[in-house]
Amino acid sequence: MPHSLKLFVIDTGPLITLAAAGALDTLLQVRVDIIIPDAVLYEATHDAAKLGAQDIIDWVKAHRARIELAPTQAYAIFTAARASMPKLKEPGLGERAAVEVIEEPDRLTGEERAVLLCEESAVLRRVIVRDRTRIVELSTMDFLRILEAERRIQSADQVFEAAQQAGRAASRLEKRPTHNEAAGAAIHDLLRDTPTR
Repeated sequence: MPHSLKLFVIDTGPLITLAAAGALDTLLQVRVDIIIPDAVLYEATHDAAKLGAQDIIDWVKAHRARIELAPTQAYAIFTAARASMPKLKEPGLGERAAVEVIEEPDRLTGEERAVLLCEESAVLRRVIVRDRTRIVELSTMDFLRILEAERRIQSADQVFEAAQQAGRAASRLEKRPTHNEAAGAAIHDLLRDTPTR
């Protein structure tokens, strides 16, 4: 029996890339809790004219039973400040919110592991937890490569090509070679244990 996993989408990159490719549902291919910090969703969707923004909003609404929008103090403070300064921008807001959510004491219980899905983020370096071996960082490409290996999608490269055709210059960074084998095995086992749709 694999360890339970929680999937944290800790920056906007995966959401925008998958939305541009029409592939947000790939995140639902694993039977895990999907956690998106409130500020990360805000950064991905506050400008409805931006690539993928409306698709992300619609997808989150359609799958609220599977997706937790995690509230953070970082975003609450930002929202309160915007009441008097509507044009306020705060670089790094999503990253701070992501760190806050990951570090919540009750986020990982028992033998649970956290999978942090991100493209360019340096969030992991800022996370302070007692057992770092329980946290695995995956890029969007890593996640799609795992789905491809388990025959859940036809091709990770096809998803990226679709995103590129839609105007998204997404990072193809792969981080998996640096992960410990036990964490990688847990992810693959979970996928094998999840019924295909």
